[in-house]
Amino acid sequence: MEPRFPGEPLGLIAGGGRLPRIVAEAAQRRGWSLHVAGIADAEDDDWSGFDGGYFPWGKTGDAIAYLKRQNVRRVVTCGTVSKRPDFRSVWPSLRTLFLLPTAFRIVRGGDDNLLRNVARFLQSEGLEPVAVQDIEPRLLAPSGLIAGQVPEASLSAALALGQRSAETLGALDIGQAVVASQERVIAVEAAEGTREMLRRVADLTQRGRLGRSERLVLVKAFKPQQDARFDLPSIGVTTIAEAREGGIEAIGVSAGASLLIDHDDLVAAAREAGISVVGLEAQTHTRLGQASATEPN
Repeated sequence: MEPRFPGEPLGLIAGGGRLPRIVAEAAQRRGWSLHVAGIADAEDDDWSGFDGGYFPWGKTGDAIAYLKRQNVRRVVTCGTVSKRPDFRSVWPSLRTLFLLPTAFRIVRGGDDNLLRNVARFLQSEGLEPVAVQDIEPRLLAPSGLIAGQVPEASLSAALALGQRSAETLGALDIGQAVVASQERVIAVEAAEGTREMLRRVADLTQRGRLGRSERLVLVKAFKPQQDARFDLPSIGVTTIAEAREGGIEAIGVSAGASLLIDHDDLVAAAREAGISVVGLEAQTHTRLGQASATEPN
C-alpha cells in the first residue's frame, strides 16, 4: 500500500517489541508521514526521531485525539500488549472518560472479539485500520523451508498434528500456538501467550514428563476467522531462543499469513539452535497478500 499523496499521514498505534519499529521504518521508506502513539508495552521504547509519544491506558482518548490532530486517516496497529487495560483501576483523562463505555465493550471476550471491536472503534472515529503486511509485505512468511534442515518424517508428522490442532484452537478463539510431538499435543496456548506456554513445556521436559522419543514442534497458526489487519502469528529471534529452551526442534507458521520478525537474524538464530522453520500451507485460509484485509462482521 502506497500513500495516496506524498507525505500522507499514517498513524501507528505501537505496542512493545521490534515489529512496530520495522513497520515505522518501512512506512517512512514508502513516503508516509508517520505519527506514533505508543501504548502498553511500548512505555520504555525509544521513539526519538518519530513524531508522537507514549499514552498510558488512562489517556487512550488523548492518543486518538492526537492522531486526528495530525489529519491521520489510516492507522496500523501492532506490537506486544502483555496485559489488557483495566479501565476501572486507572485515572482517565477527560477524553478517555467519554470513551469508557466503549472501552469496556471492547475488552470483553477473546482476542479475536477484542480485535474486531478495536477495528469497529477505529472506523467509528474516522480511522481506517491498515494491515502490517500492507505496509511491509516482506514480513509475510513464505511457503516451505525458511531456516534449518528439511524436517525428518517424525517432525513432519508432529507439524501436521500441531497445525490441525492450532487451527482448531484458533477457530475457538483460544490461542494461536500449539506444541506437539508425533504422538500427541503437549501444550496449547491460551491467555498466557506463547512465551509462558513454552516455559511450561521446558518445565515438563526438565521434570521428565515427556517421552525420550518425543520430538517436539511449535506451530503458530492464523485463526480461520481472524481479522487479518491485527495480530497475525509472528516469530522472531526471541521465539527461537524460547523454543530452544523448551526442546523444540521445528517451528511451523502459516505461510502467507504470519510474520517473520528480522528475517535474517531469525534464520541465523534457527540454524545455530538446530531448529527448522517451515511455512505451512493451510486449508482454512487464503494467503493474505497485500491490501487483502478481512472486514469485521
